[in-house]
Amino acid sequence: MIRTWLAIVIALAAGAAVAYFLRADTGYVMIHLRGWTVETSVLALTAAVVFGAPLTLYTLRALLGLLRLPATLMRFNVRRRADRARDAFEAGLLELQEGRWRRAEVDLVRRAADHRAPHLNYLAAARAAQHLGADERRERYLALAAQQSPAHTLAAGIASAELQRDRGDFAQAKQTALSLREQAPDNAYVVELLAECHAALSEWAELHGLLQRTDKLGPANAERRRALLHQALLGRLRSAANEARLDALKALWQQTPAELRDNPELRATYVSGLLRLNAHAEAAALIASTLGRQWDAELVRLYGDLQTEDPLGRLATIEQWLNQYGEKPELLITAGRACRANKLWGKARSYLEAVIRQQPSAEAYLELAHLAEQTQNPDEAAKWFRQGLERTARNADRGTEIAAIEVAAPPRAAIRAHS
Repeated sequence: MIRTWLAIVIALAAGAAVAYFLRADTGYVMIHLRGWTVETSVLALTAAVVFGAPLTLYTLRALLGLLRLPATLMRFNVRRRADRARDAFEAGLLELQEGRWRRAEVDLVRRAADHRAPHLNYLAAARAAQHLGADERRERYLALAAQQSPAHTLAAGIASAELQRDRGDFAQAKQTALSLREQAPDNAYVVELLAECHAALSEWAELHGLLQRTDKLGPANAERRRALLHQALLGRLRSAANEARLDALKALWQQTPAELRDNPELRATYVSGLLRLNAHAEAAALIASTLGRQWDAELVRLYGDLQTEDPLGRLATIEQWLNQYGEKPELLITAGRACRANKLWGKARSYLEAVIRQQPSAEAYLELAHLAEQTQNPDEAAKWFRQGLERTARNADRGTEIAAIEVAAPPRAAIRAHS
């Protein structure tokens, strides 16, 4: 608009300048064409050209605009509908984030047909329907998303797997993820979804195999992949121990990466499996090599469960660790148990009472009670059992200890009968 007015001003200025210079002699122009003769001055001709040309141009443009009016109105209507669809989509996403599921579903669906990417509307509406518990609508929206954009069926499939996972249907989510993996084998997020489903279903062998096969892909987050691999190995070690497959247990540990073999939980699970399957020599060797270079309280506890042909040698090893790491409660309890096994009653009492002075625990009271039983002192055994129960009751958050004491402790009457 500004340029139009600027052109008019320039034209007027030019006309005024020409009129000024031609004021003394306006000149003469004659045009003869096919019997027609037009006579005028140079000034009049110049004014006609200057003002007539723009007038003719604007007249033609106005006529052309009238001819195009229906198409212009149609484009305007389409643009207005697209703007409304965009506004409804943005409002629906905001309501989805704010937890207003019903309103979000309405806004996302009502103008989806006018949105440039309707599959995004339906994918978001499926999430809203999931929160509302409307399973049929959710599935319909997912189907519509796939129909609206066949090129983006992967996005619809991933959304479906996520929703199935979020509602706890891991078996169905796994099937969806397997189907997606056939469609996009190099998609890292699909691998992560499948891995999460295997973990939720306790399919440790499948999870371990998947993470090994997709080492270059795996979950996008390296820490997440490490956590899933840790879960898989932990589950497989426990399964091998529960199924009494010693060879499989050892083979699995040998295949475990070195950085994971240093994980305390995995190492303790492996040693516990060895003890359960009577591989005490291998367990003792691993415990000794580990405690030779670093402290591990759980391995110390497991060392107390070892059955060796040299109980005095085991006690000597424990006392060596006492010199290395100091009088830690776990070491003192294990030393007390080793002394009981060697019938060193006084030394056993000394170690266990040191634990009570330093850090009283139900486990220490239980060991003292067993020591009293072995030395034919039922009244003292009953006292230690009672104190262990009282100690556990004061620490309700350690409920597993009270169960261990109740199972291990015989009734007071039984103790007296034994005496």
